[in-house]
Amino acid sequence: MRHAKRTDANHAEIRDAFRAAGWGVKDTSGIGHGVPDLMVVSPNGIGWMVEVKDGRKAPSARALTTEELAMRAWLERCGARATVVESVADVEAMTTGKRKE
Repeated sequence: MRHAKRTDANHAEIRDAFRAAGWGVKDTSGIGHGVPDLMVVSPNGIGWMVEVKDGRKAPSARALTTEELAMRAWLERCGARATVVESVADVEAMTTGKRKE
């Protein structure tokens, strides 16, 4: 039996911030199994897999799960861009090119 994956409390505001910045967004949070929560594409066609974590939680509560770590390693081996976003400020830094990976 499969249960719906819960999203972080800031999931909708993060998703909406990417959209407000003109980025394409596909919400993949329902897939589970370590797949990042969002697929986003910048206006110039650069794609990212984004794991949303709630930056207001304790660091231990927002750590990547074993499945998320395995998926991130696989994405990196495939040459995909993957990142973790914890706040709207992170989205703003990413969408303006000021975020360092």
